[in-house]
Amino acid sequence: MIRMPITFPDGQPLNRAMAAEVVQTASRFESRVMISHEQKLVNAKSMLGLLSLSVDDQKGMMLLAEGPDEAAAADAVAALLK
Repeated sequence: MIRMPITFPDGQPLNRAMAAEVVQTASRFESRVMISHEQKLVNAKSMLGLLSLSVDDQKGMMLLAEGPDEAAAADAVAALLK
């Protein structure tokens, strides 16, 4: 399992366009890709899940990937969020 800290671009919650890009990118991989913040864990392949992460303080937000192509999946999603 890969865990890496992330933040959304400009420190703002994801908008619909960026969330759609994250879903599209994460969906290209077989691995399970999740984003956690505090007690919430959402599927990065779910538009609704991502849009529910309307967080003001992004400290402690983590990208998690687990599966056969986890490294590539984590790198692709993290690169998109930079």
